[in-house]
Amino acid sequence: MPKAAKTTKSGALESAKPAESKRRDQRKAVLVYLQTDLIQAAKETASANDEKLWQFVERTVAKALGWKKPRDSKRWVP
Repeated sequence: MPKAAKTTKSGALESAKPAESKRRDQRKAVLVYLQTDLIQAAKETASANDEKLWQFVERTVAKALGWKKPRDSKRWVP
């Protein structure tokens, strides 16, 4: 009889759990579904501001939350 797959408390398979971030800046990936129009507009705006899409999204979310990035810091703080 095959061995049953381990599951998490939420019912997801253990193998589906995201790996711990090995990045030095501690950023992690997130999957978000957006309307195609929003994605295209975000890409165009990021490009117009000479930044990458992830930087634009990070800055926009932080601004919406009222978070600030202290001078000479790489982290956003509430």
